[in-house]
Amino acid sequence: MKAILRYSIRVVHCATLILKNFAEKTFPTFKRPCYTNPVLQTITRGQKELIKIIFWDRFSFRIAIVVLALFSSISGLLLPYFQKEFSTHLDFLTLTYCVVLSLVYFGFNQWAAYIGQIESIHAQRKLARTIYHHNLELKPLVLQNKSVGEIVSLYTTDVPSLTVWLEQSLPYGFTTLFPLILTPWFLFSFYDLPLKLSFSLIFLLVFINGAMAYRQSLFFYKFKQLAANRMGLVNEWIQNIRGLKILGWLEGFENQIIKKRREETLNRLAMVTNGQVMNSISSSVTFWLNLSVLMFFIWIEPKPLSKVELIALLWVTTVFLSRPLRQLPWFFTFIFDAWTSYKRIRDFLDLKNQNEIILDQICEQPGCKTSIRNLELSLAGEIVLQIKEFKILKPEIIALVGPVASGKSLFLKSLIRETSFTASHFYTASITYVPQEHFVMSATLRDNVSFEYGTSPKFDSSIMNSLKKAQFDFQLDRVENGLETIIGERGLNLSGGQKQRVSIARQFENLKELVLLDDPLSAVDISTEAELIHEFINLKNQGHSVMLTTQRFSALRFCDRVVYLEKGQIHFDGTAEAFLSHPNFQTFLKGAE
Repeated sequence: MKAILRYSIRVVHCATLILKNFAEKTFPTFKRPCYTNPVLQTITRGQKELIKIIFWDRFSFRIAIVVLALFSSISGLLLPYFQKEFSTHLDFLTLTYCVVLSLVYFGFNQWAAYIGQIESIHAQRKLARTIYHHNLELKPLVLQNKSVGEIVSLYTTDVPSLTVWLEQSLPYGFTTLFPLILTPWFLFSFYDLPLKLSFSLIFLLVFINGAMAYRQSLFFYKFKQLAANRMGLVNEWIQNIRGLKILGWLEGFENQIIKKRREETLNRLAMVTNGQVMNSISSSVTFWLNLSVLMFFIWIEPKPLSKVELIALLWVTTVFLSRPLRQLPWFFTFIFDAWTSYKRIRDFLDLKNQNEIILDQICEQPGCKTSIRNLELSLAGEIVLQIKEFKILKPEIIALVGPVASGKSLFLKSLIRETSFTASHFYTASITYVPQEHFVMSATLRDNVSFEYGTSPKFDSSIMNSLKKAQFDFQLDRVENGLETIIGERGLNLSGGQKQRVSIARQFENLKELVLLDDPLSAVDISTEAELIHEFINLKNQGHSVMLTTQRFSALRFCDRVVYLEKGQIHFDGTAEAFLSHPNFQTFLKGAE
């Protein structure tokens, strides 16, 4: 048996190499995907990535599955021939052939399925990594119409569904296809059964199963959509459950989740019902196939069949074809289902940031921290940010002020390259950034400031110093366990002001040349505001530049410079004294309010 196994492996390997070399010579795109053809140039980025991972990656293994399926089908059809010979002659050699062929038939089937499962796992890993990296590349504004649930469902539902093509459709597809093609020729050669009759029966079976499989795939597609929608609602519910309870919206929101779950259940019932019908049809197909063949030999073209011939015939139509016919409806189902997942993942991978054009990223002026010219950002075809020129050439404190929705936060996010913009010149030094939406880990206070799980207590003095600079006081803020205090998920145990100061302390632990703070004074009182501004002044004296957005004009007198932004454009850029004494100051003040 070991010799037979080694020989089988060698045959499969050789056949794989022969087919691969033939494909590479005949079709150059088999060796490496080529998109120079004008028709193929229309293929999107998402399509290219998916085609590469599913079809071209580890291509020799794809061919191996095809070869194994072919050998399995051939050996399965040779088996009744040698059974017939053994029944006639009763010799040991023919019996050996029968045993070997049966082992090859079932063994190659399982071998093809095993390779398919391995390739499916490999493809899932690559697909998940591709989606992950693409998600990181996309700017937040591009993802604003995508809920967390939708993106999570790509990993949990669509990636496994798409790779079912490798796990099920490819190995079972060819172990289904080859028997359905070869069996009519076998019956024609040994039993004179007309090819027209055989292929007509097979076509009818394929049509019925294909139609039911397509209907099943529609249920699968709806299932994915409903699951993604429900997951998005559940995620939003979990994140905002306390706020919903306070506002009295908890019951209404939960009813939406229940309604979506009810839709899922009804769709699942229809899907299971359709699947049971498919299984019933595929299970009874062999009976009707046997009946049709026997009716042909009895009534249409009477032909005497010996017991040996009848046993061999029934083995082909009952045993050999039973597995392909049972697999046929699910082969189509998995194909259609994989196609819907393919489209969903492709659409996500086709999401792209707006074309960024940045001609120059060098600033030759000494001490330069930021230098921008002709920065432009558009959303839905409308220009929302247009900065002709902006520079930070020395350590200073800059207040960015302006009306609500004037583009202040967008400007800060553009400085850290989190928006898609165009610019003729763009340069920024190393930056730390504190957003309005403060991220807090479900960990100790120590870990939240250091921004690393399992931080050693040897860094406590530095962390305590950073918290002190951020005006976080253990006694006033009622933090009983000091740095060991556990912060609940999403900062459950902290107020809005405490979260803000933890975020600021985090930046003191990781200072860069330019510190960007988006409305850092919004949740602090006047005395804390003064202390924080004092720390910003210390940062400036240490060589750092600080740029903060604020609606508190009382803080402007401590700033070196004020930039007034309105409708995405800078209307004033000068000293705080000049801004406060500007003739239009009252207009600026009214606009900022």
